[in-house]
Amino acid sequence: MDNKQYLRFTLNERIQHMIIFLTFVLLFLTGFSLKYGTTETAGFLIRLMGGMENRTLLHRIGAIGLMAVGLYHILYMLLTARGRDQGRAIMLRKADFGNIATGMKNLFARTQTPISAGRYTTRQKIQYWLVFLGSASMGVSGLLMWFHDRTIAMFSKWFWDLMLVIHSQESMLIFLVILIWHLYDVHLRDAFPMDGSWLHGRMSLDRLKQNHPAEYERMVKEGEIKDA
Repeated sequence: MDNKQYLRFTLNERIQHMIIFLTFVLLFLTGFSLKYGTTETAGFLIRLMGGMENRTLLHRIGAIGLMAVGLYHILYMLLTARGRDQGRAIMLRKADFGNIATGMKNLFARTQTPISAGRYTTRQKIQYWLVFLGSASMGVSGLLMWFHDRTIAMFSKWFWDLMLVIHSQESMLIFLVILIWHLYDVHLRDAFPMDGSWLHGRMSLDRLKQNHPAEYERMVKEGEIKDA
């Protein structure tokens, strides 16, 4: 392995991320144009898409794409050695809850206490699970709304209305998590204007050592890299 950089994301993982990114953008634009259909911006988007029927079609294409890559991601995490390794790294552990407490103390302390981070920081883990679980919930509520006749027949109109509220409000929450928290935390906080690892998959060892010291120490200990 190159002593100056290490492979953070494989090509497979980068393609998954890219598809998720593109489907999220498509779903947000098509969903926004429906939720705020009376605004000029929504009207412009609907006209750009070719009308409401095309908007609905594009939204469903985005939904199918997101559910497909989500299912593939789960299988990848369960059935491949690399996926299982990534799954273990992204799990929240006892140390992460300690990091949360330390982070809260740092907000009000004059002296900042360093927060240890492995392959993924506690913030990145929380972002991942919020988007993962939110997407799963969005998929379920979206399917129930898609097949509305069967949903209303099996349950009732109030249940369909509940799914609509959940689907609509949760979509905005996920959008805010990605736009405000994830983009800032990953691309602006330490790697302005952008962390390119989502494109080329690599991170410098200097940045790894600074931002993910526990992962750096593990890799040195196991001989994956040489201590600089």
